[in-house]
Amino acid sequence: MKQISIHSVEHLEQKILAIETQYAAHTVLEMHTHQRIQLLYGAQGVIHVETPQGNWIIPPERAVWIPAHTPHQLTLFNVKTCSLYIQPEYSPRPSQQCEVLSITPLLRQLLLKAPELNDPHSLYATQIFDLILSELKIASSIALHLPLPQTPLILEICQKFLKNPNIHLSPEHIATSIFMSERHFSRLFKNEVGMSFSKWRQHACVLLSLEKIMQGQSIQHIAYHFGFQNPAAFSTMFHRVLGQSPSQYAKSLH
Repeated sequence: MKQISIHSVEHLEQKILAIETQYAAHTVLEMHTHQRIQLLYGAQGVIHVETPQGNWIIPPERAVWIPAHTPHQLTLFNVKTCSLYIQPEYSPRPSQQCEVLSITPLLRQLLLKAPELNDPHSLYATQIFDLILSELKIASSIALHLPLPQTPLILEICQKFLKNPNIHLSPEHIATSIFMSERHFSRLFKNEVGMSFSKWRQHACVLLSLEKIMQGQSIQHIAYHFGFQNPAAFSTMFHRVLGQSPSQYAKSLH
């Protein structure tokens, strides 16, 4: 199925529906849910997924697993997608959380073929979809998740940070702004998010920079946008988080 709304076909009996979509340069799909599990594969472009539990950044040739009934907003940058919509009872993965999945060459070819195979009576289509489920069961999860805190005041600050990131925003400044001791803020943040605010701040800047790299912005411009004094400092942090330099990452997109 190509360029069709999932809501118009979600009720069908097939255990898997596959839909291919080409999005404009910058598209925002406001918060919504699906009755089915969604596997959102980006053959090209960068996808930013936002849920009440956190944010996920999906580079090209990766996919995000979105459990059924999970509220999510998508921001898409020059994205061509293939989405699989899977009835929950046929889920090949136990996770009830969003995940970014690595896509093997075999699974990539299967996903690109899937939108042509929506005949529920086709044995060939059934075999292909069964193979896709087998591949998804063993797919590796990639750490491109940015969790969010639960405390409303701190959550609001983090959400504002994601819209206007600044690497110099300090735990002390945040604690003072919400009339909390820095020690209490730091302990609360780590308990809710699983990492210190300083580490979360670094991960946020790196993950948000992936969108800008995809748009072709220079490393210097990106570094200054996030408040770094020079591109080298940004590149060092980027390498620490993702294991490669921004320039190496940019080359991998082509």
